[in-house]
Amino acid sequence: MLKKGKKFIVLSLVLALVVGVLGACSNSTAPTVDYTPTEAAAVSNGGFVVEKGDYFYFINGVAAAEDDNTFGDVVEGSLMRISKTDLGKGDYSTAEIVVPSLMVAADYTSGIYVYGDYVYYATPNTTKDMDGKVDTSYLEFKSAKLDGTAMKDYYLRLDSNSYVYRFVEVDGTVYLVYVDSNNTEIRSLNTSTREETVLVKGYTSYTMNVEDLSDPVIYYTMNVDKKDGSGTEGYQQIYKVRADATECPYDMDLSEYKTSKGEDYEYTNLGTIVLDGVGNNKTPSPFNHDWDEKTSPKTLEGYTYAFVKYTGEKLILNVTRNSQTFVYALDCADVADGWNSITANPSGEDAGGLTPVAVSTSYATSSALYYTDDAGKLCYLYVDSTNNVLNRVTVSEDKTSGDYIEGGSALTLARNLSGATLLYIEGDYVYFSMAGANGNSLYRIDYTGTEEDYNVFTGTAGDEEEGNAYIATRYLEIDYNSSWYPPEIVDGYLFFSNAEEYGDNYIYVMANPADNNALKEINDRYDAVQDAFSDIAASFSDAANAARYYYYTGNTDLIYDETEPYFEKFDEEDFEVLEAFLEGGSAHNLDFSEVLDGDKACTQATFYNFVGERSEADEEAREEDLKTSLLPALDEEEETEAGWTWQWAALFVPIGVVVIAGIVVLVVLLKRRKRA
Repeated sequence: MLKKGKKFIVLSLVLALVVGVLGACSNSTAPTVDYTPTEAAAVSNGGFVVEKGDYFYFINGVAAAEDDNTFGDVVEGSLMRISKTDLGKGDYSTAEIVVPSLMVAADYTSGIYVYGDYVYYATPNTTKDMDGKVDTSYLEFKSAKLDGTAMKDYYLRLDSNSYVYRFVEVDGTVYLVYVDSNNTEIRSLNTSTREETVLVKGYTSYTMNVEDLSDPVIYYTMNVDKKDGSGTEGYQQIYKVRADATECPYDMDLSEYKTSKGEDYEYTNLGTIVLDGVGNNKTPSPFNHDWDEKTSPKTLEGYTYAFVKYTGEKLILNVTRNSQTFVYALDCADVADGWNSITANPSGEDAGGLTPVAVSTSYATSSALYYTDDAGKLCYLYVDSTNNVLNRVTVSEDKTSGDYIEGGSALTLARNLSGATLLYIEGDYVYFSMAGANGNSLYRIDYTGTEEDYNVFTGTAGDEEEGNAYIATRYLEIDYNSSWYPPEIVDGYLFFSNAEEYGDNYIYVMANPADNNALKEINDRYDAVQDAFSDIAASFSDAANAARYYYYTGNTDLIYDETEPYFEKFDEEDFEVLEAFLEGGSAHNLDFSEVLDGDKACTQATFYNFVGERSEADEEAREEDLKTSLLPALDEEEETEAGWTWQWAALFVPIGVVVIAGIVVLVVLLKRRKRA
């Protein structure tokens, strides 16, 4: 029996060793969740929430690059998912971690991307140096199957976490595009072949699509070098390049060109020319791809360009000639066969292939939001920070009152918006932020109304029942993290990083109200609950804090349990007021009939709920913070009594199990000895 036992142990060790070796040789981790492949396209790629099939995939809160990124140990900052069905039912506890790695980079204009059955992301380096330290300033780009099977290596590692990047897809192949600003290069890496391509070297500026983060096209400007290497020609060109480009589309003879040191000239540019700012005072060069005997520059001095915004299908840009700068729009779809980069430039009243947007560059800026209305007219929304108002401009075909503004002046939608920042347009509403208590607050207003709609005295905005759409309305007292991604709206849900007290910058979610009437109803209900806290606090501070404790936790066990030391800290009147609050009743001249959610008082979850998973340390800290802040103070002896909770249980329960197991083993051995 002994020999067989030894043989079995040896075989088990060998098997374990083989499994371990095979696991070590594998280039991917084990699955973490069940996943059924789906052909459904991902929605909202590039932010911190992506919809794919029946699931929302999201980054689980705000983490730092310096946090522990040991695979499997990461909770905050990991990739999680929750099904649409469970989210709709309010079953938030079903959210599960898919990739237990940090989804952290300094570029908050880019996030997670889902293509096919894979998620692509950036994560801090985990490799240790010779001293056993991890340099978290390095950034690795990886992917994982949506069942959590993650690659152990990486597509690319960069020496800083501040690179601007995108994961994009072209003809079924996913590319990582990133900007190396130190070397003025835009690069693309084919994730299938691992081949990396320099798309352009020597750009002077670039822009990526801010509406569609999965757009594989990048626009950039280039200076034109002189043949002898003594400098540049003084005008600029605009090019566009797609992530899958591998060669220059032009046959260029640059053999006569030299660098400033007289060395051979190197030129890397795989893009297609969009606008050529060459003037008539220049001679044609290999860089002027559309200059021939039938085409010549429109002006003597030429043009320079500055990108304002690449948004949707429009490229908004500043065009400068003779020290005069005007704002134009380029319809990206127009840059096709037959497009001429020289004749497309504007000259005087001739806009060429562009659309005039504004004579003044004061308001048609990168912070404005651009869109096309139902009549096909280009419009933009902007915040006039001097007057703290939100304005709308419909761009006219001809100048009126000296600018391209239909009606001669902008339409004011909202006032008193000090420090407002426009975020995005969703449906008929424009969303914007203002400074909050701990981060940024969130507002919205319908931007499609008429001038009369926004008149609070005689127009629709003055109607209490119908006018809410045309009044800037705040989302409760939500504060979201101002140093992270802004809130995202995906499939009717609003996701945000909660920077409020006890929110800890984790992800919360709420069903996005259909319109501002519905939002006002939620606000009124929320205000009733907050007012109740203030009313109670005027005479019963302990009861008010107990009500707040219930609001944040949905639980009153520590308050009503007579074995808990907190119970004795409340007097009879406190319990009477608290009971009335919880049941929507009245006590001591306080009426709580407006705080009910069903048959119980509203909690924070009535309005928005935590979705995801807190780390054990964060969960414990939050519980302790809630008790310390909202429950009556305990003396030292009472704290000791209250301390017989999970801490003591965590210590003594395992010890008790071990002791009992030891006793059982001892009894068995003694019985065997007696039999022997």
